[in-house]
Amino acid sequence: MVLGWLLAACTAVPDSESELPATRVADGVYAFLGSSGEANPVNGGEVGNGGFIVGETGTVMINTGSSYRHGRRMIAAAEQIGGRPVVLAVITQPLQEFVMGSAAFEERGIPLMAQAASATLIGQRCERCLHNLTQLLGLEAMQGTQVIVPERRLSGSTSLNPGGRPLRLLDFGRAQTPGDLAVLDERSHVLFAGGLVSIGRLPDVRDADPPHWIAALAELQALPVERLVPGYGPIGTKAALAEVAGYLEALERSVRALLRSGASLSEAVPAGVLPDYAGWSLYGLLQPRNVQQTYLRLEAEEFDR
Repeated sequence: MVLGWLLAACTAVPDSESELPATRVADGVYAFLGSSGEANPVNGGEVGNGGFIVGETGTVMINTGSSYRHGRRMIAAAEQIGGRPVVLAVITQPLQEFVMGSAAFEERGIPLMAQAASATLIGQRCERCLHNLTQLLGLEAMQGTQVIVPERRLSGSTSLNPGGRPLRLLDFGRAQTPGDLAVLDERSHVLFAGGLVSIGRLPDVRDADPPHWIAALAELQALPVERLVPGYGPIGTKAALAEVAGYLEALERSVRALLRSGASLSEAVPAGVLPDYAGWSLYGLLQPRNVQQTYLRLEAEEFDR
């Protein structure tokens, strides 16, 4: 159902060349592909994707990883592979797997950029994230990890040329989270979609505004995207945008029908199954929660009318 980019079309950087393997997506564009399951001690919490874009004079990192140790490994790999210093890190969403490595970047004096609402949420929530990750992964895995709130805050889409390579930063406001960014490399037409897109993994609507999320995916469809790096899962194509939108629309239709039939929340959660997506990672965990969140939102909308 999901049309992922064949990994054979990309070149994996061998472990011998870098402690942290990177996948070549295009000339000067690489991805760090994490596990698409839940964070656990085996995967070290590295469950989201990041990457880097190499310019003439510097490298831009996309997301900072799940811990100080992860962030350091990302910087080392990017600078070894690309041969240019990391000059900026862009955080696409305020999600722990994308932000908890930021102390490694601050240590190096590398600026951190995020959407304004995203930066605010990092300051409000991420101490709790750090506590939970430390409980889950252990003190050693999270040693040196600190919550760092990005100082560079974006409000509105813009074009930048950090490190001598033109990038388009796309600000969608609240879609998958409060403060979503996507990054388009103008040279290769590779899109880093962050949490807006997952491939083979069920989207999480916990903090989402699904109608705006669907609209954001439609905007991305109109861009000249040749390859897509999702927040979770393998490298793909623009087809993944429609796949995520299709799930969100199916979830909305299913829960709205249950609500209008008179089903209570306790009845709707087990009834809100979507068999077409049951093969996606984390379906068993996230689908009941997504149904619950959608039911409560639609119920509130009905009361407001």
